[in-house]
Amino acid sequence: MARPHLSSGDFFGAASRTVEAGGFRVGLWVASRPPEGVELHAHDDAHFVLALDGGYRSLAHDPLTPRDAAFGPGALVWNPPGVEHRDCFDVAGGRFLSISFDPPKSAGRGDPIRLRGALAEGAARRLVGVAGRFAAGDAVKMEGLTLDLAAAVLSPAELDEDPAPEWLLRAHDVLHDLADQPGLEVATVARLVGVHPVSLARRYRRHFGCSPAAAIRRARADRAAGQIAHGRDLADLALGAGYADQSHMTREFGALYGLTPARYRALFA
Repeated sequence: MARPHLSSGDFFGAASRTVEAGGFRVGLWVASRPPEGVELHAHDDAHFVLALDGGYRSLAHDPLTPRDAAFGPGALVWNPPGVEHRDCFDVAGGRFLSISFDPPKSAGRGDPIRLRGALAEGAARRLVGVAGRFAAGDAVKMEGLTLDLAAAVLSPAELDEDPAPEWLLRAHDVLHDLADQPGLEVATVARLVGVHPVSLARRYRRHFGCSPAAAIRRARADRAAGQIAHGRDLADLALGAGYADQSHMTREFGALYGLTPARYRALFA
């Protein structure tokens, strides 16, 4: 039996919003099928997926995520055109951002990639806000962000990373595990993995493209994104996610995702 090929910009899910600019198609989706309902398939175009909920499974993995483990909220995946996969959430209803386009023929196909660079991840998060509030004049902004994102996979230099030391991978795990603790400091993470904070900051920025402090803020916002749309009281959610209060969460979330938590929630209502 022939495996399905999804048309450009199409996914197994219900689109809450789709916009297009400069040949890029950006969509906000709710996955409509459980894992057993997602057959092996391919897409006619290339695409990125930013998981907005946890439990996302993909062929794209790296040393930080074993192949039998699902990605958490905020994971960014690149699938070249024609790659056969069964990417899905552990349960139906997971939310995600898609960015689809036809890459240059010279780019080749390649393998799925889990992207972790600050430029690519930052561009994908901001595209959530642009797509959510898309208005006249936003096409140029969206095109700029999508081009920044595409450059991360189409430029070989972006993928040429030196191996991270074992303590740096542990620090990355500790940082994400403890991100919801109020007042978490980089010095605490450094102490737990046995290195000086300066060493941690230098190597973390070199390998992940951002400071450990920025990574803590991103981890909090990504975790909050996975809960906001479920209808929890925002003040309670803010305290549980490690923010000082709701206004603190609103500022941090808005800076990363480009819209307020309340506006984000309304996208999937």
